[in-house]
Amino acid sequence: EFRRVLFRSDKMSNLLEERPCCLVLGAGASRAVSYVNTGSIPSPLDYDFFDMLQRVECKDKEDDKAVRRILALLPQVPHANQNSMERAFYTMHLRAYLDEKLANAKSSEKSQNVIRDFARAIQTILRAAHGKRTCTYHSQIIESLTGKDLILSSNYDLVAERALRQAAESRMVNFGEWIYGIGEQPKDPLIPNLVKLHGSSNWKVETENSLTVRTKAWSDFDGAPGYRGHAGKGSFFPIFLPFWDKRIEHEPWLEIWQFAFKNLQACNSLIVWGYSLPVTDVKAREFFYLALKHSVLLPLSSRRIRLCVIDPSAETRQRWRELYPQAQYWQYADIKDFFSQPPNWFKIQGS
Repeated sequence: EFRRVLFRSDKMSNLLEERPCCLVLGAGASRAVSYVNTGSIPSPLDYDFFDMLQRVECKDKEDDKAVRRILALLPQVPHANQNSMERAFYTMHLRAYLDEKLANAKSSEKSQNVIRDFARAIQTILRAAHGKRTCTYHSQIIESLTGKDLILSSNYDLVAERALRQAAESRMVNFGEWIYGIGEQPKDPLIPNLVKLHGSSNWKVETENSLTVRTKAWSDFDGAPGYRGHAGKGSFFPIFLPFWDKRIEHEPWLEIWQFAFKNLQACNSLIVWGYSLPVTDVKAREFFYLALKHSVLLPLSSRRIRLCVIDPSAETRQRWRELYPQAQYWQYADIKDFFSQPPNWFKIQGS
């Protein structure tokens, strides 16, 4: 009996070693791209979004109008909320919404106008920050992933797609919406899924319950930056604006989050790059906790996952440690530090 127990233990240990890795990308990863100093502005973070917005030089008249309208609303936001894109958006939108409902404002589109202008302003910044460039850091880490691994991104931008393209073309994998976890999946993928929990700049909302992908081939990324996530009707856009209560339980988002949840359950290693796990995003925090708690093999309390956090913020690293207190833990201040001394269980291609 003791020998059988040992055999089962060894077998389980081997399965855990073989289980996939999940790369989690946040705004900090897009800020840390290899071309950060070559664009007109860096990719924005929550605390400096409006600084970047003031520096944008809009070539499109509609972009310029939207940016000006948002900046005109900013001084009306309480000072304590002005240094946060999320809190400022929430204040602007809530004020317009309450104005409609409580003060019987003549225009019933005030709140929707705030949403539309924010969506366009975000795309304007991302287009200026990233254009059609490819980040060598993203390319190197994604090239090291296999078809069994997973990429989870909270970013709207197309930085991960352009990096994934290099791995896909080297492995002769065509572009398809399946990459995002949408629709039928290939039986034996050669590249990881890229699941974008907050939507993407190259998606389109067909109806309130369905999304389509504008990009049809890898070569489409050559033609234009692709930042069109402001194209929508009413308050429906293919990106999750920073509402505090993100309605992930509704379509078209539910299918994407369920796909991400199921695949994260199969992971035993997490590499978190630049995602701060903000305290206001309670649903995202519980998503990460529950996915690994309800693992397909062992519950979170019965195993030690491998957690690697790449972030200059000690507060961010601490939040992740508190989420998985029993995890084997690696920390890095930036991506260069990670590449120079990666964990022994993650092989960097080309190193």
